[in-house]
Amino acid sequence: MQQVLASFLKKIVVTLLVGFISIFSLFAISSQPSFAATPNQKLIQQENLDKQSQSVNTREQAYEEQIKAEKNLDKVFSENLKEYRKENPEEGVIEKVVEGAEKVVDKVTGKD
Repeated sequence: MQQVLASFLKKIVVTLLVGFISIFSLFAISSQPSFAATPNQKLIQQENLDKQSQSVNTREQAYEEQIKAEKNLDKVFSENLKEYRKENPEEGVIEKVVEGAEKVVDKVTGKD
């Protein structure tokens, strides 16, 4: 009878210890602060201001470039065409159509 009672008490003590350990671990986990979840508002505001000032500067630069480009459209077109040819070295469908149209016009007008 004492062995049954002793084993029963051991089971109760082990169950209580496991319960206390699990309860205290839950409190320990929930009490730790989470700094990653709450960003610093001043840093966020500073980043937003930096982004806005950079976007304003880039818009102003783009505007100035467009004003300069407006003065010499042929030069800008030829530069854009050169860049396009570098990026697309093989002859495209549009170029073939233009060449074909020029050949037809030359034949019709008798320049050939």
